[in-house]
Amino acid sequence: MMRRLCRGFLAAALLISAMPGAQTVRAYDFSDEEEWIARCSAVQDSSADSQACEAFREYYTQQQEELEEQVSAFQADLDALQDDMSQLEETVQEQHALLEELEADIEEKDASIEAIQETITQLEEDIQAREEEIARWDAQIKARMLSEQASLGTNQVVDMIMDSGSLEEMMRTLEGLQRITESDSKQIESLEEEKTALQQQRSEQDRLQETEEEQREQLQAQRRQQEELLEANEELITLYRQQEAQLQEEMRGAQVDIERIGDHLIDMDTAGDYQGSSSDGWLNPIEGPTSAGTWYYPGGGVHLGVDRAVSVGTPIHAPADGLIVWAANPADTNGGYLGNWAGYPYGAGNNIAMLVRVNDTTYFVSFSHMAQYGMTVSAGDSVSQGDVIGLTGNSGNSSGAHCHIEIINLGSMSISEAASQFASTADFAWGCGWSSPSTGCDSKGSTPCRERPETLIG
Repeated sequence: MMRRLCRGFLAAALLISAMPGAQTVRAYDFSDEEEWIARCSAVQDSSADSQACEAFREYYTQQQEELEEQVSAFQADLDALQDDMSQLEETVQEQHALLEELEADIEEKDASIEAIQETITQLEEDIQAREEEIARWDAQIKARMLSEQASLGTNQVVDMIMDSGSLEEMMRTLEGLQRITESDSKQIESLEEEKTALQQQRSEQDRLQETEEEQREQLQAQRRQQEELLEANEELITLYRQQEAQLQEEMRGAQVDIERIGDHLIDMDTAGDYQGSSSDGWLNPIEGPTSAGTWYYPGGGVHLGVDRAVSVGTPIHAPADGLIVWAANPADTNGGYLGNWAGYPYGAGNNIAMLVRVNDTTYFVSFSHMAQYGMTVSAGDSVSQGDVIGLTGNSGNSSGAHCHIEIINLGSMSISEAASQFASTADFAWGCGWSSPSTGCDSKGSTPCRERPETLIG
């Protein structure tokens, strides 16, 4: 039912040109719908052929009510499936947010501890300098007082005052002695202020050291929490991956609105004009380790391509000479999380798809979860093997920075033929679906079929 539903929607979207006058839809046999879609997706050579395609369009128009009922029923099933997974997706997203918050807090504490260490080091230097300054002042004041006491006793001060020749001279003597006393008092006050400041610095030193010790303990506890959360996150991701394929099949198998995605899709005229050559072999498009191979995730769950775990911004090279048939960058570069269905096909995030011909076989190659920036190609562009076409990212339904690569073997079909078909269907799965490894070339035995990218590109 789903295949017919998708073909019906595509046909209705593609065949929108109207012909004047009523058409007799019963004059044609529309039982082979796939053939009619392919036929009417190409330029018609005669008015009779155009009329036949118009009849095909009207055939689907007459079934619109049934189609809408089928879509509604399917949407209800899809909603129910999403409800079943909603708690899991919500938990995944909450855990993702918690991990981000914890990582930010750990970074903040690392920076705080480093700043405290720098402050303590500077404070130790300041305390040492102040202690030396206080000791010097203290020694100077004590030495002067001892000297004054030895050379200028109380009787001698009285004699100095009484020996004054006049009242005016006496006043000057008294003022001089007062100034000496005031100077000593100010120096003593300054010394006391320095000692108070020194005590404050020592208190701060103790406080900072306690704070540093406390933050180190908190940091160790948070890192333990992070490890536990990461372990739980891996278990949750595994559980999610085990159920993801079915949801992906339902969402990606839904009807396609060609007009909505048309800006990112190769047009029919460009598709028919491509004149390219066949490459002698494959080039590995991304240098980096494999985090998940084709057919299954390490922890279970269907996985129909290979994941290259590389940092955001790693260049992606064209694996062979070919034609870009899709290029879209609607999602944040590093905004990926499980349950993020941004992009087309749903969850792909930013992605590029191209057709290549290697050793006289045509292949459809797609790259998902790319960076939003750095995309150097558009649909309809021809590229040469080794050209940089974009950068890796962490967009869409992604749990971390990587690039997901899928390759579908189209057999002897020419690139122009394949591009025309893709322009009319935008089917990234080429009829192979999204939930089963049984469409692999080793199992299926006919094309289109899914390849294990790692066996071709390394």
